Amino acid sequence: MKKILLLACTVFLSVTGYSQYYQLDWDVSMNPGGINEDNENPPGGGLPSGWTTIITGPSSAWSGDITLPFTFNFNGTDYTTCKVAPGFLTFGSPTTFPGITPSALPNAGIPDNTVAIWGLGIGSGDFIISKTFGSSPNRQFWVQMNTATNTNIQNGWAYWSIVLEEGTNKIYIVDQRNQCVTSTGQSCDGKTEVMAGIQIDGSTAITVSNSTIEGKAGASNRPIDNLYYTFYPGNQPDNDIMLISTDMKNDYELSGGAIAVKGRLRNGGATALTSYDLNYSINNGATVTQNITGVNIPSGDYATFEHSTPFVPTTSEAYSIKVWTSLPNQGTDGNEENDALTFDFRVHDKVYVKKPLYEVFTSSTCGPCNPGNTNFHNIIDPQEDECVYIKFQQSWPSTGDPYCTAESNERRTYYAVNSIPNMQIDGGWNSNANSFTQDLHDQATAEPAFMDIKATSVMWGKHVEVSVDIDPASDFTGNNTLHVAILEKVTYENIKTNGEDEFTHVMKKMMTGGVGVNLGTLTKDTKVTKQYTWDFKGDYTLPLNGQSANWINHNTTNSVEEFDDLIIAVWVQNASTKVVHQAAYATQENLSVLDMTAESKFTLYPNPATKTTSLDFELTQNSDVKVSVLNISGQEVATTNAGNLFAGKNTVDVDVSALSKGVYYVQLVTEFGTFTKPLTVN
Repeated sequence: MKKILLLACTVFLSVTGYSQYYQLDWDVSMNPGGINEDNENPPGGGLPSGWTTIITGPSSAWSGDITLPFTFNFNGTDYTTCKVAPGFLTFGSPTTFPGITPSALPNAGIPDNTVAIWGLGIGSGDFIISKTFGSSPNRQFWVQMNTATNTNIQNGWAYWSIVLEEGTNKIYIVDQRNQCVTSTGQSCDGKTEVMAGIQIDGSTAITVSNSTIEGKAGASNRPIDNLYYTFYPGNQPDNDIMLISTDMKNDYELSGGAIAVKGRLRNGGATALTSYDLNYSINNGATVTQNITGVNIPSGDYATFEHSTPFVPTTSEAYSIKVWTSLPNQGTDGNEENDALTFDFRVHDKVYVKKPLYEVFTSSTCGPCNPGNTNFHNIIDPQEDECVYIKFQQSWPSTGDPYCTAESNERRTYYAVNSIPNMQIDGGWNSNANSFTQDLHDQATAEPAFMDIKATSVMWGKHVEVSVDIDPASDFTGNNTLHVAILEKVTYENIKTNGEDEFTHVMKKMMTGGVGVNLGTLTKDTKVTKQYTWDFKGDYTLPLNGQSANWINHNTTNSVEEFDDLIIAVWVQNASTKVVHQAAYATQENLSVLDMTAESKFTLYPNPATKTTSLDFELTQNSDVKVSVLNISGQEVATTNAGNLFAGKNTVDVDVSALSKGVYYVQLVTEFGTFTKPLTVN
C-alpha cells in the first residue's frame, strides 16, 4: 500500500501580466493534505455532519459575506470574509453573476481577486456547502459545489471544491466527482468542462491550462479518486523535491528477507534535478544515506526511487520508517515542508492466503447493473474459489429489487453508496462493477492476510447454525467487527426490468445484524470463536418491490426460494477504516440424523403434564414420525401417528389425560432413529 503525502501530475502555468503565484496540478488518490476524509454527498443524501449550506439551488447569484475561520492572505492582502457563487469564490466586490459558460481568464466579467471553477451551475437540488477541517494553525476551509447543471454531463453530476489553507495561504481546486448519466439512467462519456484558476484583476490570471479542462475524478463518493490543483503564493523556487509516496506495503513476512525502500518523488523546482541525497531511518535510528547522481528530472516531472541499501528486519514486530530527501542539486531545498514521509508497517512470522471480499450493490430494476454483473461474473466465475462475494439488492432505481431488505440498505448506508452498480473490494475501491478487471482481482488476491478464518455450518429445514474460528497472526487494534451473512446461491423470483433472469449470492439474512458484532482488539495468536443460529420464520413471501414498506419482516416471514441452496459468508472488518482483513465461506456439514438427545432439539412441555404434553423437535429430512408413551415396565400405553413431517421444526401434541399419575417415557420414532425423554403425569 502507498503512503501518500501529495500526488502530482504536470505543471501548467498560464500568466497574463505579473503574479505572485505559481501552479502545480496533482494526480488521483486523495485530497490535499489528506485531512478531509468525508464522503462526497449532498445535504440529506449521506453528507457527513459539520457542513454548512451556503446556497441551495437553483441559483445564479452571489452569496452574502461568509466569515472565514482564519485570516487568509490572498495576493498580499489579508481577508476575513469572502463571497461565493456557482463556480466562484471571491475576495472582491462582485456585481453580476458571470454565467456558467466558461471563457478564458482573465475576464472583465469576473471580479478581481477571485478563484474560479467556471462552468459549474447550481440548479434545483444542487448546493454550495462549506466546512472547516483540521485544527489551528493548520486548518483548511472547503467550499464544495455539488452540481448537476453543467456542460456535457446530461443528467449526471459534478462535485468540485475550492480550498483555502491556513498558514501556507495555498489555494486548492479539487476535482471530486464526475458522472455522466443519460435520461434513461445509462452511463455516458461526457465530462464537466471548466476554466480553473485564480484571477488577480482584469489583466492577470493564473490558470490550470490555457483552455477549459475536463473533470477527471471518477464517480466514487470517497476521496480515493480525487485530484487537485495547487496555487502557491510567491515565486517558484529553483530547487524543490516533493516526496510523493513510499511504495511500501503495510505488512511483510519475516521470511521474505530484505525490504526495498522505494517510492515516488517530483521535481517541484524551476530547474532540472540532477542530484540529491536519499535518506531513511527505522524507528528513529541511524540514518542510511545514498547520494543520487546522474539523473535528469525536468521541472514538474516525476521519478521513482529505490534506496541502494534495503532494510533487513530481524524480528517480527511493528516498525516506523522515515524517508526524506536533501541537498537537491547539492543546494538548499526551497520548500522543506514536502521533503519527508513517515510510514508504519509490520513484519510477521506467519501469513495466510487472502480471500478478498467483493460486495456488489445492485438491483433488478437497474439497467447498468446488468452489464456490471455480467462483467463481474465473466472475471470471477472461473476463479470464484479465490474470493468471497455477496450481492446486496437495492431499493432503486424505480421501485427497486423485491429482495432489498433493511439489512442490505444498512450495508449500503455504511459505505454511503448512492449510485449503482457499486462494488467494494475489501471495503475499498468503491466503483462501478462494470469497471472491475482481472488486474484488480489479481491485486486483491496477491495481498497477504494476517488472519485466518474457518467457519462450519449446519443447516436443516429453516434452521441455520454456524461456528466461526478467527486466528489472528498479528495484533489488530481498533473497532474490528465480525459479519456473518446467509446467502442464497441463485434466485429467480426477483426478476424485474433490467433483463437479468437470475441472481447469485443474494444476501438473505445478516446473522450478526447489519453492523456486525464488535470484536474489539484482536491479539496475535489468540483464537476467537463465535457461534450463531438463525431460524427463518413463516412461509416464503415475494415482496411487491424494494420499497421499505415492503421489506421482509424476518420475525414473521422469509424470502428464501430454496432452503437447500443457502451458503454462509463470513468476514472480519475494521468498522472505522472499512478495511476487510479476511473473508471465508462456511463449510457445510450435512447431517443425516439429528441428535435428539440434545435438550434444545427435543423438548416436552409441559412436564409434568396433566392433560396434554407437546413434543418440539427438529428433523434434518422429511420423515414418518410416531410418538409412543411407555410405562416404567416398557409397555406402550398411548400412541400418536403424526404421519410424514417436513424437515425443520415440528410439534406433536400427545393426550395423557387418561393416564394414571406417575413416571412414563415418551418415545419419538423417526426413519433415522428413536429418541426417548422421561415424562411425569400429575
